[in-house]
Amino acid sequence: MNNPLITPILTMLKAQPHSLKEFDILKSLQSQFPKFSQLADDTNLQLFRQHFLIMNALYQLQSQLWQEDNLMLSIEATQIRLFSTQHISTSNNTSINNSPDAKLAAYYLDWNEYEKTDEADVVRLLDSFYKGICHTGDRRSALKVLELEEDNPSKNSIKQQYRKLAQQHHPDRGGDQAIFISLREAYEQLMLQAHV
Repeated sequence: MNNPLITPILTMLKAQPHSLKEFDILKSLQSQFPKFSQLADDTNLQLFRQHFLIMNALYQLQSQLWQEDNLMLSIEATQIRLFSTQHISTSNNTSINNSPDAKLAAYYLDWNEYEKTDEADVVRLLDSFYKGICHTGDRRSALKVLELEEDNPSKNSIKQQYRKLAQQHHPDRGGDQAIFISLREAYEQLMLQAHV
């Protein structure tokens, strides 16, 4: 299926020859096309669909530009940019299928992934992401940093303990900035995992 966002994104790439961020593309599309912000009632599903449509358009463009114009579209987390083939190292790769991000491209080029993903799937994806960045060992360290003895403290207990220690170690009150940042990191991590 042809993605209607390909032409507007190509226009953005032309206007910003150095690089673009996905966030910039998202904001521009939201202002150009009001219906782009009406893809779902659920906020998380809405964001997933916007992201999917942008990535689908980028990967379609990547393949087309390589095959038809001998241009490389680099799609990275922090920047999206076009290269002439003279600016990239020569290799035996002649299609997107041989590139390192082929699995990612295959996912975003599969319209079934867009259609079958619902609110519950997005919640599971987000939970999986949060669990992936919060390791058990890190949790123990976070509990120790905040001087919490309970294994599963409530959000309220975490918040109270953080505020107490943050007041003691705040840099504006003569505290150590490194300790203060450690307290904040521990607080953020434990709040992500806390129940009530």
